[in-house]
Amino acid sequence: MANQNSKRIGNQPKEKPVTTMDTMHDTWRVMKPFVHFSFKALKVLAGALVFIVKHIPKPEEHKPAEKRDKVIKIK
Repeated sequence: MANQNSKRIGNQPKEKPVTTMDTMHDTWRVMKPFVHFSFKALKVLAGALVFIVKHIPKPEEHKPAEKRDKVIKIK
């Protein structure tokens, strides 16, 4: 004898209510790749800025003009 699955009108299966933790886990699962990419991009930008700042030429100390006692004669 075949087993028959009969559905009754208005008799719906109960769904598990969505909790805040379920929402948070789902949100983190979706956003995780973007967060990792953002951290890597910030590390690259910070490294570039440090490189640029380190390689900016520093102004030399201001030295007074040297006094020359030599005389050049032009004929």
